[in-house]
Amino acid sequence: MTSPHLTDQDLPSVTGAWREGDPVGSRRFIDVGDLTLESGAVLPDVRLAYESWGTFTGDNAVLVLHALTGDSHVVGPVDDGHASPGWWDTLVGSGRPIDTDRYYVVAANILGGCQGTTGPASPSPADGEPWGGSFPDLTVRDQVAAEVAFADRLGIHRWYAVIGGSAGGMRALEWAVTHPGRVERLFLLATSAQASAEQIALSSTQQAAITADAHFHDGDYYGAPLGPTAGLDVARRIAHVAYRSEAELQERFGRTVQDDGRFAV
Repeated sequence: MTSPHLTDQDLPSVTGAWREGDPVGSRRFIDVGDLTLESGAVLPDVRLAYESWGTFTGDNAVLVLHALTGDSHVVGPVDDGHASPGWWDTLVGSGRPIDTDRYYVVAANILGGCQGTTGPASPSPADGEPWGGSFPDLTVRDQVAAEVAFADRLGIHRWYAVIGGSAGGMRALEWAVTHPGRVERLFLLATSAQASAEQIALSSTQQAAITADAHFHDGDYYGAPLGPTAGLDVARRIAHVAYRSEAELQERFGRTVQDDGRFAV
């Protein structure tokens, strides 16, 4: 499978995952041990990567939960360990809306997120090779269970606030539902309590695009020269259509033509 605008020679690195031995940047790590999943499977030796800002005073901890493909790098520059600058630099920091002079702000990479937290790119205890396609299915509740164990290790038993957008907002809601005594307040952005039928249907087409890529290899592509980048390209195009209404697409792009003759949309 090849995207109309990508050839195999154009495709970037097989994976953008953080791997053992890579520069850690601002990441720190906490081991939370084995995690029993909703499926009944046990995920061994779970580790979460995180970053934090400010000083913990016992009652001022704020948990920032990133969206599906985000990471813990909320604040900070590009460096050897972080390919992109902090994604909320304008909101988190001294004197900013989420004021690190007042709050102790914590952001962990989601379970399965592959930016330092245990996920498909992590070595499996069975053979030391990346989990890849054998990594167990996860639920939002599983991801929050890992975050609860993480908070316990940090000694944070009640969050002043939990903030999340998109998939991060779903986890914030799960925190409030399953551990109401540990969350004082929620700030939710562009999220819902569950996926709609339309969202599930659109996500299934994205999954189909990725798995149809000749370089997918049932998820075991970490040792291969190429990964399913073309499939991901198509999946991302589908996602961007799903994120916007017909009216917004018309307002933002309409039938505007770019210099190369392609429609801007």
